[in-house]
Amino acid sequence: MKNELNALIMEAMKNHDTVRTESLRAIKSAFLNWSTSKENAGKELTEADEIQIIKKMVKQRQESVEQYIAAGRQDLVDAEQAQINVLGTFLPQAASEEDIVRAFNQAKEANGWTAEKKSMGLFVKAIKAALPNADGKMVAQVVQNQLA
Repeated sequence: MKNELNALIMEAMKNHDTVRTESLRAIKSAFLNWSTSKENAGKELTEADEIQIIKKMVKQRQESVEQYIAAGRQDLVDAEQAQINVLGTFLPQAASEEDIVRAFNQAKEANGWTAEKKSMGLFVKAIKAALPNADGKMVAQVVQNQLA
């Protein structure tokens, strides 16, 4: 997706779509910041990393929307919501609970793990690797239910 961003930015600029242009530039900037950070030095930006970055951007804007609503600033709410809508187009559909259970069972069979509480971290990590579009809280909840 990193390579497509420049073309998408140019297209948005030609269409005079300022919200889309700003959102795409924010994504490009976030990808660049990730790539140049010390902890990610030498690492290649994967699709899973891209998804996580965009999810984080959406979450930040949702938190801003809540604050703007509390402050009675509908103009800012509308601006943030427009960016959330643009960012959301780059996110895959979230994994369902059934998908997570299926990934849990596959990880269990493939690795020969037993369903013990001490294995929770292993299962969560394996599921997140298999389903980068899965919500972290839902993954943890499903794994806890499966290990109970």
